[in-house]
Amino acid sequence: MANTSEARVALQLYSIHRRIQAIGLEKALEEVAAIGYPAVEFAGYWGFPAADLKRLLAANGLVACGSHVGRDSFEGDALKAACDFARECGFDLLICPGGGNGLPPDWAHPKDDWWKFLAEFYAKAADEAAKFGCKIGLHNHAWEFQTLLSDGTTMWDYFFSNTPPTVCMEQDVGWTTYAGFDPCEQFRKYPGRSPTLHAKENGMDSPDFDAILGQPDKNCVGVDWDALFPVADANGVKWHVVECERHFDSLDAIAPSFEFLKAKGRA
Repeated sequence: MANTSEARVALQLYSIHRRIQAIGLEKALEEVAAIGYPAVEFAGYWGFPAADLKRLLAANGLVACGSHVGRDSFEGDALKAACDFARECGFDLLICPGGGNGLPPDWAHPKDDWWKFLAEFYAKAADEAAKFGCKIGLHNHAWEFQTLLSDGTTMWDYFFSNTPPTVCMEQDVGWTTYAGFDPCEQFRKYPGRSPTLHAKENGMDSPDFDAILGQPDKNCVGVDWDALFPVADANGVKWHVVECERHFDSLDAIAPSFEFLKAKGRA
């Protein structure tokens, strides 16, 4: 089936991080391209300079749609360095996947003050990143929906209700579903903020869960992909980023996940 959307498919390289360690990034990128992926999202750079990464991507007909970084990359000189690296490599989106966003164990103030600080921190970082030609944002797991402020508001809703649209939303639709929430509702509530989404099935309570798209675990309600795609398209999502949290040392999850999205007209 031909791609029915402007959105394309990418691979979060964390999905095969053990394979990369075993065979090297160059060979792994060849395998990713051979499956049919046109793009990747980084989670670490394996010691390569930006120019070398761009060369490796180009050699395999790939581009980068973004990268996962720690929240400490969003302040001071580290932000400029992260943005400079990204632009040299050929992308402009930096996403924090949760690290450093949780309530610090030594936080001595009311917990609501932490979420206020975090929203203000990201808003400022987004303004600064724009000066360097980049965008920044947040990627969720389940806990953002399970963590409540004193008035019962989820951390997720507080954060995206109190940051400007310049703070991007990379919704992991598998984790959202796993937490008992509707991914489509999140796109409707916070429109136009999602250049990427993470395409995932979750069932982390099951040790034999394969985490292949379209194959949800029996203990987990699967993502309603047919409902999701038109909502994501209307929201302006440009990349469906596959992330598989099993089979880190093989292609056993990322290959059938790509084929699933292809069968759904996404690739």
